[in-house]
Amino acid sequence: MDERSYSAEQVAVAARELREAAGGGEERFSAEQVLQMLGDEVRLLRERGFTDERIADLFTGFDIQVTASQVSDLR
Repeated sequence: MDERSYSAEQVAVAARELREAAGGGEERFSAEQVLQMLGDEVRLLRERGFTDERIADLFTGFDIQVTASQVSDLR
């Protein structure tokens, strides 16, 4: 078995490029979908003492509008 590993960024770039090569449009996600996709990261932030409000603020910094309530719903 091949033991190579790839970064999340490499996978994201490959997915985008393959979708474009196939003539597909840009993939879009709702706030809830983003939270589900990044659930492991949200849980890690909580373990490190971040509040749901602070986590929501971090998302806002990426121009992703997520509320503290939406973050809280992710359990």
